[in-house]
Amino acid sequence: MWSDTVSDAPRRARSGPLCLDGAMSAALPNMNSIEPLVPAQHPGAAVVLADAFLDDPGWIAVGPRESGARWKYIYRTCLGAIRAGARWCGPSWCIVDSGEPVAVLTGCAPGLWPPPRMRALRYLAPGPLLAGPAPLVRSLGAQRVIEAAHPSYDHFLVWMFAVSPAHQRRGLGRRLMREALAEADSGEVPAYLWTGNPDNLPYYRSHGFEVIDERPIPGDVPNWFMERAPGGAELRRSR
Repeated sequence: MWSDTVSDAPRRARSGPLCLDGAMSAALPNMNSIEPLVPAQHPGAAVVLADAFLDDPGWIAVGPRESGARWKYIYRTCLGAIRAGARWCGPSWCIVDSGEPVAVLTGCAPGLWPPPRMRALRYLAPGPLLAGPAPLVRSLGAQRVIEAAHPSYDHFLVWMFAVSPAHQRRGLGRRLMREALAEADSGEVPAYLWTGNPDNLPYYRSHGFEVIDERPIPGDVPNWFMERAPGGAELRRSR
């Protein structure tokens, strides 16, 4: 059930709001509001994830070597994971611009992980299978690593998280992450994620995550497993 070795957030910088006069502002719809991710948006959300993850070290390690084939592999894998998540996990959110998702965060509330293995295969298998024997073997190896590291205690999983490259550095990712962390805090559980991209570590630490484990996936590429305590308090782990 390897669908997301990385739950990466590309680097972003804060940007200030656009200032409009009162009448004009009231007349315009909010094109960047956070909304639940619905089935009609699943393909567009998978495009966002594939575009963002194409050059990610974790996906490069397990996916096809040629970039076009790797993009298709990531797209199919993420689309399957989104659909499995919509059926058995959630909540998930997106930010839409011009009718299409431009930022996505899929989550899994406490007690819902993992999706049922056999029933979820219809969603999760096509990406690795269609990519060929080598990516399939590497994908299965990565999934075993991820499953072994996954915590058994209640937590909120930040499963897949990305902003379209054309919409990065506008604060969209931070808004989605705040939504997910508020969900974790409301349940008084830690938030948990993993990433195969070292560039993401400072970003996640800025949200209160700390590395709790590090393990290599096939290709000897490290993956970092990170957790944020409820309310962003310092991690005190007695598990």
